[in-house]
Amino acid sequence: KEAPEGAKIPSPQCAMTLVAQAAKGETVVLTQGSCHCHGAANGFGLADQNPEAFPGGRECFLRFISSGNQDWEQGRTVIRQMEAEGAPKILLKEFTEGEGFLKTPELVADWSDNLPELIPEGSYVVITPLKNLKSGEKPKVVAFLVDPDQLSALTVLANFARPGSDAVRIPFGAGCACFGLYPFYEAEKEISHAIVGLTDISARFYLRKSLGKDILSFTVPWSFYEEMESNVSESFLTRFTWKSMTGK
Repeated sequence: KEAPEGAKIPSPQCAMTLVAQAAKGETVVLTQGSCHCHGAANGFGLADQNPEAFPGGRECFLRFISSGNQDWEQGRTVIRQMEAEGAPKILLKEFTEGEGFLKTPELVADWSDNLPELIPEGSYVVITPLKNLKSGEKPKVVAFLVDPDQLSALTVLANFARPGSDAVRIPFGAGCACFGLYPFYEAEKEISHAIVGLTDISARFYLRKSLGKDILSFTVPWSFYEEMESNVSESFLTRFTWKSMTGK
């Protein structure tokens, strides 16, 4: 199946820059091969996690997320190869020193082995503003880019008509996984959850200039979005405190 007419298929270093483009009104497309990040296809539900495709394979990947590759011979060999091939400086530095997102390679392995598994529904993912949808189109998920007040409001609204208090989750994971993989997985459940994201330091690094430093994401399956939308008129959004905060 071909990508939508007029959609752009950029080839960024980080797939999250596509989110920034969509936030500014563009329709963009991600395919398995169109992003330089090795985890982007998995993060957007296009392919299973494949650490073996990472430079140096799975063992280097585990150390990349944690303690770095400079202290073992295979890692140092790959570092030299990457230097010779002109790898981007930020990738080379993080590969060498490690991102420090989990304490040990073993913890990275446990996290990676327990990521949601999805069967890809197609060969690409479209990221577009809701206003660009054609009549009758229903997105898989809806993502909001929000400041602290907006995140608070969406969290309250997500719990408004549900028992319990855990309608919203903040999983550890890549920025793209919190836009794609985790929400796509939630969309398969009878009772889904909202996913708060952009807690990934690397994603924030790439989006800081385009979106600002005070933005997080809040992503829900389409059915959950419709549920929240249907509850707006009865909720706090029509009451004194929220109206006073927003000046509306």
